[in-house]
Amino acid sequence: MFKYLIIFTAALISGILFTSLLARISWQYKILKTKDIPLVGGPGMGLAFVLTCGLGIFTFDLSAVKVLAVVSASLVMLFFGVIDDLRELSVAQKFLTQSFCAILLISFGIKTNIMYFGFWGNALITFFWIVGMTNAFNLLDIMDGLAAGTALIVSSAFLLIGFLSPDLNVQILSLILCAVSAGFLIFNLPPAKVYLGNSGSHFFGLLIASVALITHYASGENVFALLSPVMILGLPIMDTILLIIFRVIKKKAPFKKSSDHLALKIGALGLSPSVTILVMYLLCFIFAGCGVILTRANNLLAGAIIISVFLFSIGIFIKLVKIEAYD
Repeated sequence: MFKYLIIFTAALISGILFTSLLARISWQYKILKTKDIPLVGGPGMGLAFVLTCGLGIFTFDLSAVKVLAVVSASLVMLFFGVIDDLRELSVAQKFLTQSFCAILLISFGIKTNIMYFGFWGNALITFFWIVGMTNAFNLLDIMDGLAAGTALIVSSAFLLIGFLSPDLNVQILSLILCAVSAGFLIFNLPPAKVYLGNSGSHFFGLLIASVALITHYASGENVFALLSPVMILGLPIMDTILLIIFRVIKKKAPFKKSSDHLALKIGALGLSPSVTILVMYLLCFIFAGCGVILTRANNLLAGAIIISVFLFSIGIFIKLVKIEAYD
């Protein structure tokens, strides 16, 4: 347990230090800023993540190939995310970057392994999973503390599954993600002193999608457990789906910017930003908790959980569909 504490502490402290240092550089040289707030959350967490992953490989008997594949893909995503923050990339350029990272991970064997789908079927599912989750976290980052807090809750769920499995790779990657997320929240809770930026939100999305792929869930007696990662990441997934639906209902382009985000609509009910964030955290905790339970539940209980969560999501849609939100 002492080794786990070392990894967590190293990731937490290095994340805080790197973010503080980069924020000072941003203020001093007036780069990577918006509304006078530094956009250095991504690089700060990225440096801490890479450093601590190296420490984890030497401290634990990790699969260096898988860890290095995740680190390599995350660094590519982070690099282009920083460029996106400096001068906005086109949709095509972003998609090409995300596609390259997805193909890189697949080539290293980080993909779903669903029976009867074969290599190409699993590769296709993995491709859309990585690209989808990367964009989902980017869309979620519209309020102080929202994306980082969601990442903390979700990575905690994967950490728990990693210990239940047990799976050392999932344990360490999730533990590092928890630590860097918690460290960044110190700067990002309302009112934020540092922003994630596109680099940070894409970085979170890719890393969490990758951890979800290397986590083991199902057995022959527990087929519904395959839906565990979808359930754990239910908040960003629901936010993205409802956002698209709300825009289509208003006859807007699905991917055109608007204020139809789940958090903004909840805030429009009269809640303060801080309370809105807490409500979003609660929703994320419910989804993540149900996802963890799915890995251990029998088929009957798992089926009941899935139906209940689906109906719960429908209820949220009905409640918010007519609510008008503003940035």
